Amino acid sequence: LRPSDDPPGAVISLNYKQGIARIDRYLGAINEGYAFLKAQESTLANVEDLVARAKVLAIQAANATQDLNARRATAQEIDQLVQNLLALANSQLGEKYLFGGNKTTGYPPGETPFKIVKETLPDGQIIERVIYQGSLEDYEIGYDLNMKLKLGENGQKVFMDSGIFETLLSLKRTLLADNRIDYQREQYNIQEAINKLDQIFNYIAQKRGDVGSKMAHFETKKNLYEDFKQTLESNLGERESADLAKLASQLQSLQIAYEAALRAVAMFSDMNLAKYL
Repeated sequence: LRPSDDPPGAVISLNYKQGIARIDRYLGAINEGYAFLKAQESTLANVEDLVARAKVLAIQAANATQDLNARRATAQEIDQLVQNLLALANSQLGEKYLFGGNKTTGYPPGETPFKIVKETLPDGQIIERVIYQGSLEDYEIGYDLNMKLKLGENGQKVFMDSGIFETLLSLKRTLLADNRIDYQREQYNIQEAINKLDQIFNYIAQKRGDVGSKMAHFETKKNLYEDFKQTLESNLGERESADLAKLASQLQSLQIAYEAALRAVAMFSDMNLAKYL
């Protein structure tokens, strides 16, 4: 059948096909988004472990029996945790940075969303700090015209606002200073770091929970749209089957008419004009 043979039916079939195509695009975006969120969730789980280890080290450092060498060893491990944390913050899925916000790619060679820089204070002291070079907009992916899915939060919200880098670097400086002159001040700074690490752990756990909630939401959406797609495909299949049945009926009618015409021609050919004389 041609569309012109059944205009309303053709429009319905076209609508089904367009609906299925749109759902396929949506499901593709959902699958991509789910993989992105899953990578974020796994990364944040590792960050939680790192923060927990940092707290253990801080508690050990608060022990008055630790000597200078022990403090320096602890400071070195804290420094390694900072490096590990930096690597986690700069994690990628494929070529996309997980915590760069909407700027998932496009960084100059050697640059990443998070980096450590050194800063000279007015008193001449050189300190390290981490800066964020990603987007302040959360990452979104499009799946149709003017339609987007919002994924995880940007790195400013997840890492910088938590104070995690600042806390670890400050703890490292405190341990390296080994301030024997003002022992109480040193203990205060270490205890302050322990308290902040508790807050940071809860903060990261909440962010991880938010990501997990989005993953569950995406799974629900995926199931709903897969069911909807199956319904559309079933309806389309029934319509196309009906069209085929209609076409078969028309072909059968044409075949009958054709055979009747052939019989008529044969009968005419057998006629002898002499019979009518």
